[in-house]
Amino acid sequence: MTLKEMRFEIDRIDEEMLQLFEERMGIVKLVKSYKKEHQLNVLDTTREQQVLEKNLLKLKDKTLEKVYIKFLQHLMDLSKELQQ
Repeated sequence: MTLKEMRFEIDRIDEEMLQLFEERMGIVKLVKSYKKEHQLNVLDTTREQQVLEKNLLKLKDKTLEKVYIKFLQHLMDLSKELQQ
């Protein structure tokens, strides 16, 4: 595969990730409303730990574990930011 082809594939994947990001953040907005209505805290450390553990089990390439944890943590941080 040429560099141009690899970059094309990255662009394609980024486009898919953008759609999924918007979909996820739409659900986060619903979570925000639910938590506000039920007077729940934005931060739920138990849930965050469950998300990390569950997704790490599904990770096929274990050499990516450290960066994947950072990715998930950052995504959850963005979700909390949107909820506040």
